Amino acid sequence: MKSVLFLCIGILFSVVNTYAQTAAYTTAATQCLQSNGTTAFYETVFNTCFKQIQDQYIKYDIPSEEWTEFKALKPEAMKTVNGKLVTAYSDFFTLKDIENMNALYASQAGQTMIKNPSALTKKDKKQIDNFYKTSTGKKIVDSQSDMKEQMQVISDFWCGEIYKTVNDKLEAKGYAIR
Repeated sequence: MKSVLFLCIGILFSVVNTYAQTAAYTTAATQCLQSNGTTAFYETVFNTCFKQIQDQYIKYDIPSEEWTEFKALKPEAMKTVNGKLVTAYSDFFTLKDIENMNALYASQAGQTMIKNPSALTKKDKKQIDNFYKTSTGKKIVDSQSDMKEQMQVISDFWCGEIYKTVNDKLEAKGYAIR
């Protein structure tokens, strides 16, 4: 009986520990996606996708209130794509790698690299070069092709989901382009 109790407690601690690690990874990876401009990129993708949907329905003269309602889907859509991106990152990077990336992106050199690469000083370039010589930096370089491919798949499916959701809601309100 005692061994069953210890087994149950051990499993409980294992589950709690796994959840804590997953939560820590998600938080760190989300910060990384925000810092490196990926989140802003996907906000632009959402806006572009949404504009294309509006253009397809232009002849229906849909009231702006309807579009405002559909645009309110953006936070949930961003949460969805963030989850997919975090999962993609977890295929390539450990929590420690993500923490290392966050440290780089939080530095002056990292901020300049993201916002205005032409303004990098020699000192900044040296710091960035040193980062890319680390195991994390090498992982970034080595995974670029596969990561780019995964990001494209995520973008394609995500945009398709947005289109389908908005299109279905418009059709439910009596608007149909088919």
